[in-house]
Amino acid sequence: MNNPYWHEDVKPHVIDFDEVRSLCLRAYSILGASRSLMGLPGDEIGGPLVNLFFARAEPDLNGILLNLAVKMRTFEDVLTMAERKTEYDSFCEAQFEDGELGSIGFDGQGVLERKDLTFREACNKIIHGLDIRAVYDNGSNDRDENWTWGMTGIIEISGLQRDKQWDAWLSVEDFLHACLSIANGFDQK
Repeated sequence: MNNPYWHEDVKPHVIDFDEVRSLCLRAYSILGASRSLMGLPGDEIGGPLVNLFFARAEPDLNGILLNLAVKMRTFEDVLTMAERKTEYDSFCEAQFEDGELGSIGFDGQGVLERKDLTFREACNKIIHGLDIRAVYDNGSNDRDENWTWGMTGIIEISGLQRDKQWDAWLSVEDFLHACLSIANGFDQK
């Protein structure tokens, strides 16, 4: 029997696109559940399940986004060695409109300059973010009222790149859509 180590083919990471789809569904479910609670009277909301949701929803969503970002960036890196890299780049350019995913800003001598966030940058910022916050709304113009807060679907991420501050605003649903589009377009099954 030959040693499999010496097999001539490149052996990259294998991305399970069914897992990518499941992660997208879980993230989307968290957002939907959070939005369904937005604006309800605070004194009518409670109980162990709702308390668990408010305690776990944001950390679970962040973990799912991190898992997706690592998988999708790894897939993109694997394609750099494959013949499909040009196809992937063209696919992403055709699928994702400028500004669809969000924006990124770098602190340039006290001035925050913003630009559209690419899919690759979105993955990188999720992976390297030092502070990741879901944006919330309570559905009321009166912020002093006792209404429940729900996630809007925007995540603010901030961090450092070579000692330069950056922040990104990411549309979670558009990011999930991008992950699904890539999974559906490049799944070899």
